[in-house]
Order: sequence, then structure tokens, then C-alpha cells
Amino acid sequence: MPLISVFVSSPDTHSERRFDTGLTVQQLKDKLVPITGISPQHQVVRVFRSSEQNELVASLDDENRTLENYGLQEWNVIKVDSSDPNARPGEFSDLSAVEKFELTPEEYEARSDTVLSHLKANKLGRFAPTPTNLTHAPPPPSSVPSNIVVGARCQVPGDGGLERRGTVRYVGTAPIGKGGAWVGVELDEPVGKGDGEIEGVRYFTSRAKHAVFVRPDKVDVGDYPEEDLMGSDDEI
Repeated sequence: MPLISVFVSSPDTHSERRFDTGLTVQQLKDKLVPITGISPQHQVVRVFRSSEQNELVASLDDENRTLENYGLQEWNVIKVDSSDPNARPGEFSDLSAVEKFELTPEEYEARSDTVLSHLKANKLGRFAPTPTNLTHAPPPPSSVPSNIVVGARCQVPGDGGLERRGTVRYVGTAPIGKGGAWVGVELDEPVGKGDGEIEGVRYFTSRAKHAVFVRPDKVDVGDYPEEDLMGSDDEI
């Protein structure tokens, strides 16, 4: 029997599934238990035309008939309700009564088992030291905005309109492309194109594939937390 794609909907779930149309209703109910959390004996199973059309196709009340017998088709919706008198719809999806665990910024910074403590201990991301072995660090051109300075957090353009975040590691002129002003950025993620060296000249030092050079007008300086971003067409 062929497999078809359908939606399974219950008070706590909604997902896309694939079922063999040769399954009996009883076999289907067994498969619906881990999906919906409703025991077979309490399942009330009905089929609707689609998610957009709330048209009842059939009530699957004969456990010996197959899905094919009931005419189940692609993208029908199998709706499962519970006849259990003790059931509480939305019990597992309503988070309003869940007690939240919260920390103050001071408490978070004091913990030793957080991402922040890992970054600090390993001097990664915005905690990475500014390299001191630069071989080419002329003063930044006057055309570079004053807030673009070494050590500043920033984001630069990436593919698909996304942004990548990192730390400014170099500001100045460089004979890259047509020359002029460039900003070297150490990205938080390994989605760059080098380690701060271009054509034998080291402008700054970073981990492999963490460095990019972009024009000053592509750099947005601000308080940006670390984030996994994609690549860019505006870099060299």
C-alpha cells in the first residue's frame, strides 16, 4: 500500500506524518499514541478534508477497516480528541503555570557553568584579546566613522540579508581591491575567509576562517551578543 502525507492534530500537537493506507484503524491508533499522548481506548479519530477546509470526511470508528477503506487522501487532517474524562486539553502545551527559572545579570555572571564563563575562560568572541603583533596598522582614514574602533562589537552583512557578528580588529587603509579604507573583523563563527592575513601582510590575528575585511559603510557598531550567521558577498 502507498504511503501518503497527512497532518495529525490533537489538543497538544500538530505535525506532518506519513502513513501506509493499508493500516487498520487499530494500527493507526497505536502509532498515534506517541504522537498525541492519548491512549488508544480514549482516541476519537476523525478525518477532515484539509487544514483550510474544516469539512468532515469520516469518523474512524471501525478499528478493523483500513485507511484506504475510509478514503484517506494526501494532506487530509487526522484529528484526534480524547474521551478520557480526566483529560485536560492543553496540559502539555500551556506554559502559563510553569514556574520560570530566572537569574539576575550579576548572578549569571557569577556562575561557572554558563556560555559566558566559557567564553571568558577561553578568551573567545568579545573576550578575545586584541592582537599586538600587527605588521600593518596605519591610522584610520578620516572617512571612517569615529565609533569604528579596534575592540568594538559590530555586525556586517551576510548572504540572504542576514547579518554576522564579531569584533573589530583592524581599522585603516590596505592595498586590498582598489585600496582605501578597510575594517578587519574577527567573526564569532568560522564563516570568514582567513585569519587576518592577506597576500603576506598580517593586519590582525584571528582563528582560521574567522576573519573578514569589509568597507566601513558595511560595519554597524553596537552591543551585539554572539550569534551564528552566514557568509557575505561584501567582503574580500
